[in-house]
Amino acid sequence: MNKNEWIKGEIALWRSEGLVGDDLAKRLMGRYADTKSRISWGAVIAGGFGALMIGLGIIALFASNWDCFGRGMRAVISLTPVVACGGIAMLAEKKGWKTMALWEPLGILWCIASSAAACLIAQTYQLGGSVPGLVLFVALLTLPVVWLTRSVVAMSFWPILAVVWGISTKNVEGASWWALTRALAVMALSVPALVAFRRREVGKAARVTGEWILGLVYAIGTSVLILSVNPHHYRYFDFKQYVGVFWICSLVVMLVGVACKIRAWPLVATIVASFAAMFTPFEMTWMYLMALLIAGAVIAWGVCKVRLSYANIGAVLFLWLVLMKFFSSSIDFTTKGLVLVVAGVALTVLNVVMIKFKKGRV
Repeated sequence: MNKNEWIKGEIALWRSEGLVGDDLAKRLMGRYADTKSRISWGAVIAGGFGALMIGLGIIALFASNWDCFGRGMRAVISLTPVVACGGIAMLAEKKGWKTMALWEPLGILWCIASSAAACLIAQTYQLGGSVPGLVLFVALLTLPVVWLTRSVVAMSFWPILAVVWGISTKNVEGASWWALTRALAVMALSVPALVAFRRREVGKAARVTGEWILGLVYAIGTSVLILSVNPHHYRYFDFKQYVGVFWICSLVVMLVGVACKIRAWPLVATIVASFAAMFTPFEMTWMYLMALLIAGAVIAWGVCKVRLSYANIGAVLFLWLVLMKFFSSSIDFTTKGLVLVVAGVALTVLNVVMIKFKKGRV
């Protein structure tokens, strides 16, 4: 139930109790009229894919005939889609069009057009620069589009540009804390778009999708950025020795999600941290014990809050850590098989008990 539905129910209750008259109730109902778009989430997805195909098709069409145009015409062709998207956005704002069926594909198409225009003009006029500079320019160029359109896809994937820029900067300048700080600062520029998106009246599917994608991008992208750009020169093939980085980034995402009431982020952070914990090396005792502690904490949280998803994630992680340690031992396969059966039964019983308990509470 959204806030409009709730307040309309309250007004109806006030009216039935005689607290407000019919005229005042009607005026209040009009003030909180339901303005949410009736467009389905499927239509929004179809529109997004349509915009993506249109953008890529236009790029392919002009790319095949690019040598036929002079420099001036190339610049005009490159900028025309960008200007057209801006014109549509201005018209939509003037007319008060709020539907996601318009703004979602417009945001995707506008970002593609702006990125392509920047690359094509730079290639046409042989502008000097570096790969990191081009990536940063494209990121800053598309950022206002993300803020304005509040497109779920554009908003969710924009921080990846900051990750790519940070990694490419490291390849040119070398790893340093300064490079890492700059990359994280660029990632933080996407926060206003997240705030604007959350204030927007969208369907539950769109809200949850955006929160999940952006939570994964922040948790995983920030971890990859730290492992790549920091001066300690972490190596990807030593990933299991640096699981703690993913734990810290996941913890930050979880705390922000709790503080800002982003419901999907605690679960996203739990999944990322649990997945990272699965690569915990047995020979590093403190890290292995920490992974077991995380698994136990997730199980306890799921049981206390009657959240089956958390309980299952924690149980699977705990069983994974224990069984992998167990199966790496020299115990015979008969015993290992029996232990595996017992673990499966225990997980099933946990689910059945929690489902019955949850139904009893409802």
